[in-house]
Amino acid sequence: MALAEAVRSAMAAKGLIRRELLERVTRESSRWAIYRILSGKSSDPRLSTVLVLCQALDISPTELIQMAGFAPHVDRRNASLDLRMRQAFSSAQALPDGIRELAVMQIEAAIETLRTWHEEQHQPGRKTAASA
Repeated sequence: MALAEAVRSAMAAKGLIRRELLERVTRESSRWAIYRILSGKSSDPRLSTVLVLCQALDISPTELIQMAGFAPHVDRRNASLDLRMRQAFSSAQALPDGIRELAVMQIEAAIETLRTWHEEQHQPGRKTAASA
């Protein structure tokens, strides 16, 4: 029953009603399995059903498992930053293909620039302006 409560909680957080959640699921067999979870008639669903459910809820399986109480919640120091990153990547994924390719190239270039800068800042024996 904990899984059903976690799903309902995630639905509430996303502002979804049952019908809207089920509309996000393309396979009829998955819809039926999710309906059984929500009604409390299935407490041990297949992994494939849980993954479809997570996709429909736009949450990770880890988040759902933690919400259901099957695994301890791990408090992350940068939870809001992680959420912002996921939202940014989700927005990038929704772009048209050509623009999405440009977005990926920009992200890759930014990561490489930041990685290089970070490595330069943390080289042993490197004198910074503050230490000079």
